[in-house]
Amino acid sequence: MPARRTKAPIPRPDPHPQPRVVTFRVADVQFAVLSVPLHDGAAMDALTQAEREVAVLAAAGLSNLAIARCKGKALRTVANQMASILSKLRVGSRYELAARLALCPLEENP
Repeated sequence: MPARRTKAPIPRPDPHPQPRVVTFRVADVQFAVLSVPLHDGAAMDALTQAEREVAVLAAAGLSNLAIARCKGKALRTVANQMASILSKLRVGSRYELAARLALCPLEENP
């Protein structure tokens, strides 16, 4: 019988992470956001390469339609990827996504 594969346990986040103020610029607008940093970037590693590309474009201020046109994807595909990104990173908006990426930049090749 083949050996059974087991998944590595997902590390639990710090229950009391220290919030930080993060500033970032989109076009000519400077933003300041209060954000709780990710515990160790493990959630960032959960994103697929396609989701990473969409996340970077969304954090830069592009709409779903602009991302779909830029990447040659269907609008619904981009919307589904955005929902997945926000869920995996446990953020509620594109603004918080941009703040998280400012704190924990995505690597080119995971």
